Amino acid sequence: MIANYDKTLGCLIGAAAGDAMGAATEVRTQRQIKAHFGGWVTSFQKPPADTFGRCNEAGMCTDDFLQARYIIEAMLAHQRQASSAAMKEAFQRWLDYPFYANFTGPTTRAAMKAIFNDTRASLQGELEGEKQSVQIINGGNAAATNGSAMKIWPAAVLHPADPERAIQCALDIARFTHNNRLAMSGAAAMAAAISEAFSVSASTESIVAAGIYGAEKGLVLADEQGAAEIAGPSVARRIELAVNIGKRHAQWETAIVELSDIIGTGLHVSEAVPAAFGLFACCAHQPVDAIISAVNIGNDTDTVATMVGALVGTQFGASAFPADYLATLDHMNHFSLEALARAITG
Repeated sequence: MIANYDKTLGCLIGAAAGDAMGAATEVRTQRQIKAHFGGWVTSFQKPPADTFGRCNEAGMCTDDFLQARYIIEAMLAHQRQASSAAMKEAFQRWLDYPFYANFTGPTTRAAMKAIFNDTRASLQGELEGEKQSVQIINGGNAAATNGSAMKIWPAAVLHPADPERAIQCALDIARFTHNNRLAMSGAAAMAAAISEAFSVSASTESIVAAGIYGAEKGLVLADEQGAAEIAGPSVARRIELAVNIGKRHAQWETAIVELSDIIGTGLHVSEAVPAAFGLFACCAHQPVDAIISAVNIGNDTDTVATMVGALVGTQFGASAFPADYLATLDHMNHFSLEALARAITG
């Protein structure tokens, strides 16, 4: 049995390592990754000058981990609740982050504009129809992005081995920036799976099953709670497809090709979240390989790697990762992940 502290620390290390490592490969294709870095990326690298993370040094995190860190710290200061006050406090910190414009995706940026009247442009695109003179139905179906799920591990670490409560907490967190049915379904999927990974009886199969259940339950609850209607593929059904693909491959090097071709690893929640589950299923007993596979799958690599890292880190605990992961992350980001894990579990 791995204690909650070790699993929580594992979640933090895995998510942060995936984010920092994936920042170097983000946007590139698999072929471009191998060409630029001279092979697969298996360690912390400085992001190239033509990527969103070009402001970072090797080992530094992006929004994928930093937003979640601000959320968990705000929730700890607000009776562990995802209250509107806690969320506003967390995202005010994100607004003040020096490289906010580099990393803020279109859905989060739209929320920041609505809540804080922030008018800075993002380097990651605009929501479809934003400059239209008419209001496009469903917001042009552009808001179901993966930013809901990348930052959702706080819902799980505050509700370990309790997927039901983790799902509702995930919806409360996601609602602040991603108040639509599909984005919230993806967030609930990841929260339920990470929460299940805390269980003493957790297995790859039970974690995947919790993710599928979370996607389905999250969709229903989001609808009942008034989340916006939006068109797009079912997150639950695509998790099933991605997991089946991942299980077919004995090596992640071949799995990433098929997952990228069929599932995709882009901004839409029905790509990045299922892809993370597919890699998790492929590398079921190899937590480091799971992160490395996500780092090299191409496109939104830091987001996929953050989610995979949170999953495997929780399942296997902090000892699953090389010691230099924690040391590098703490040093380069001025973190104390051990102190944060103690605050969460204390």
